[in-house]
Amino acid sequence: MMIKLRNAARGDSGVALVMAMGIALIGMTVAIIVVTAVVMASNDSGRDRVRTVEVHSAEAAIDATMAELQTGVPCTPSFSPASYGSGVTKTTVTVDIEYYDDDGAVTCTGTTASSTPTRAVITATSTADKTQVGIQPVRKVQSEVLLTPITNPGANAAIFSAAGFDPKSNFEVEPAVTGESADVWIDTGSWECKGNSGSGGGKRTVGSVFVPAGSLTIDLACEIQGDVWVQNDLTVTSNAYDAPITGTSGNVTVRSGTFSLAKAIEIPGAAKLGGAAPSGLTAVGGITDNLGAAAIPTLSSVGLPQIQWDTSAQNVWVNEGFTINSAATFATYLKTGWGKSGTVNACSSWNDSGTVTLPAGKNVYDLTSCSSIDAKKIVLALKGDTALIMNDLDITNQFQVSSSDGDPHQFWIILPYSTLAAGKGNIDSNSTSFEIVSPITSFIYAPGTIDLNPHGDYRGQIYGGVVAPKNKFTMDYSFVGVPGVDLAEGTSAIIGYDVELVNKHEVS
Repeated sequence: MMIKLRNAARGDSGVALVMAMGIALIGMTVAIIVVTAVVMASNDSGRDRVRTVEVHSAEAAIDATMAELQTGVPCTPSFSPASYGSGVTKTTVTVDIEYYDDDGAVTCTGTTASSTPTRAVITATSTADKTQVGIQPVRKVQSEVLLTPITNPGANAAIFSAAGFDPKSNFEVEPAVTGESADVWIDTGSWECKGNSGSGGGKRTVGSVFVPAGSLTIDLACEIQGDVWVQNDLTVTSNAYDAPITGTSGNVTVRSGTFSLAKAIEIPGAAKLGGAAPSGLTAVGGITDNLGAAAIPTLSSVGLPQIQWDTSAQNVWVNEGFTINSAATFATYLKTGWGKSGTVNACSSWNDSGTVTLPAGKNVYDLTSCSSIDAKKIVLALKGDTALIMNDLDITNQFQVSSSDGDPHQFWIILPYSTLAAGKGNIDSNSTSFEIVSPITSFIYAPGTIDLNPHGDYRGQIYGGVVAPKNKFTMDYSFVGVPGVDLAEGTSAIIGYDVELVNKHEVS
């Protein structure tokens, strides 16, 4: 019996060891599972951090691209590809842009879109720089935007001077209608806007100044109440007003030159500069500098619009309802207005204080049969829209145009572009009484030099080879235009885009 009990006890030996090993194995398995879970959680957390950085960097790239689209339509944003973050969460973002217009996709030529798009689809793809455990995270954010071109107001030019702008005294250019812009376009050459505050107000433009091929200096008593666009250098001297650039916008663009200040100024708009911002410049709308000229859409010299007086041009005026009259017909009105009994030649000197009333309707008087017109004294009263076509005009005393019936009418003095080749095409006024009386609005055009001495408030537009007003005057801009002529051709270059966000979403 004792032997059986002893044998039974030996049969249970080693069970505790087996149980201990089993428990250890279970513990090891649990430990492996826990460690694996922790490692997996750590890897997932790392990937999540990278994915979070990726989506934020992709969204930032979309926003940066939209900012660039405000100044142009590049095939690829200047910053792409770009790096964001650091260390294990560092990512690289590339941006693709697809452009479309009303006819479909717009291709790229060189570095920019080949035509003007109306919308764009922006795709930003962000990838991790460091290899992650498991599936590599990639985030894509896509956005659609509408693009509306912003053009400079070329058609609104109060003064277009093809070769420099040379006012001899103080002047003011302002819009006849509050809220409009009375702009000055200086096609070639530079301008030193320098007035004399002691003689009454200096020089002031209530509108923008465009200098697409030269430089601009803002000196004593000069104020520009609008935008300034300069191809080369913009200089504000120590003698300039403390606020030489004012107005509701007051944006400044200096594309390829230097913006220099002799004293600190603040502009009410934004500054967009190809080079560095000068010390002392502040801008309510912010300063973007060191862009480089290529990043700023250029304005180019376009030349004086060529207003001709050939058969084609005459037909356009006729189609607009004008009657073309000869110099002989004009002479009959001179004779009546001056009370002459003998023959009056329209090509002879105009020298009488009698009022010459021109008839109602739309009339053009072709005076190109006269080599030049010597207007010593002439008073015109209009009953309808009236145009005088001449070769050359010399004003030595009074030149006044008013409304005979009190109604607004338009008045043109046009020296055709072709007269320049014959050594003519100039308007010279030594008179201080060149006066266009409201409600008459006038368009003056000469391919040579326009030396006018406006008296009172001149209302209308002046386009010339060189515009050089001689005496202090106020010009009230009012758009008149010329039948059949696009005055804004070439000057309405796209200078940026209005970018409207349609949607933004993650695609992967």
